[in-house]
Amino acid sequence: MSRALSRLCRTFALTLALGGALALGGCGVKGPLEPPPGSPQAQPGPDGKVPKDTGPVKPKTPFILDGLL
Repeated sequence: MSRALSRLCRTFALTLALGGALALGGCGVKGPLEPPPGSPQAQPGPDGKVPKDTGPVKPKTPFILDGLL
């Protein structure tokens, strides 16, 4: 009986660890990538400011789980 309980605990811990890894793998910063330093896009313009690339505009499409987030 103790062996079955140990195996169940190990399976539960592994499932919890994999679930946590998948949840953290979805984390990130929303937005366009930053250009590397020294690239033409990172050079300041004539007004002295670096132009901001906002990337392509995507329409907002609702997702079924948005209410939970």
